[in-house]
Amino acid sequence: MENIYNRNEGVKELKENQFIINKNKIILKTEYTNNLNGILIVYAPWCSHCVLSKDMWENFADLFNYKFNIFAVNTYNYRADNQKLVIPLNIKYYPTYKFINKNGNIKDYTGGKTEDQFLNFIIKNKK
Repeated sequence: MENIYNRNEGVKELKENQFIINKNKIILKTEYTNNLNGILIVYAPWCSHCVLSKDMWENFADLFNYKFNIFAVNTYNYRADNQKLVIPLNIKYYPTYKFINKNGNIKDYTGGKTEDQFLNFIIKNKK
């Protein structure tokens, strides 16, 4: 299925080959972090919640360009082998959010899910 963010350069769509997957850990290769923290939106293009939040994430990407990364990964993009990310990222529902630090380390996002809560998280964690 097609990516929903592929027309906006602010939200960076990722592919499976941009990650390093080991038995107990998954990290984003540092050449993609540009020495910035970021949030990863793990989504499915058929998910209404994912589609409805698209404009918010694109606005955040434009607002925080070069200060905070907004990443997205479509686990239904089979051409990119993205389904291989579901287990290492521990995806149980869509959308799922992860925090990626500037070193590529990935942690669960545990904050709130409103626009203001995401905005506060970005402001707190931007470079």
